[in-house]
Amino acid sequence: MGVVVMEVIKYLNTGSPSLADKVHKRLRTLIITGRIPGGTRLVESSLAKGLGVSRTPVREALHKLALEGLVSSTPRMGYVVEEMSEPDIEDLFTTRMAIEQLVARRAVEKITQEEVELLESNLRKTDEVIQKGLTEKMINLDTEFHHIIYRACRSKRLYMICKMLSDHTLKFRIACIHLPDIARRAREGHWGIFRAIQSKDVDQVDVSIVSHLEITKKDILGYLREVREKSIGTEDMNLWEE
Repeated sequence: MGVVVMEVIKYLNTGSPSLADKVHKRLRTLIITGRIPGGTRLVESSLAKGLGVSRTPVREALHKLALEGLVSSTPRMGYVVEEMSEPDIEDLFTTRMAIEQLVARRAVEKITQEEVELLESNLRKTDEVIQKGLTEKMINLDTEFHHIIYRACRSKRLYMICKMLSDHTLKFRIACIHLPDIARRAREGHWGIFRAIQSKDVDQVDVSIVSHLEITKKDILGYLREVREKSIGTEDMNLWEE
């Protein structure tokens, strides 16, 4: 894990993005939003054609995606997008609970008043989009809420670990968080975490984090049992198109 985190931090600390960085960002977006689903074999030549680039930046991008755990490399098979089974999701959320409890505890000690106000502002916006039925806007607010807390712990490594774990569940959250009941449960969980942080109640922070992530996990698993995500191919198409 240490090597992975340092590689990602090294990538983030570089200057202006190279072509490989841009390709990496685009492929990463397609994977974590579920447009390229788990189990898809990533063929360098097809990706290069779809992105209008040579195979070299694609190869570099795939290496970075492998470091992040979003794809795996198999001899003679190349790269394949990682699939997540129900046990994988269970394991991922167990890990998130442990890490995010630590992060939130540190955030209680180190969070600034400005960050507390950012959390509250985020929640007011969340209340508004739910009240207006605009739950398709929930995913950005949901991600922003957690990232404010990640940053407030004042640890770059913990931030990167949390972000990577969160990104692995992003495509599932995108698929279901717009549903009214799931959006409301997410909002209630966030308010509980916020109140615990605001009152600097470390024990309640632990309870709130675990409760929120447990409910999120159950919502995702329930949704996945009912529907299957639509997929896209990677051949003969422009992969820059939204």
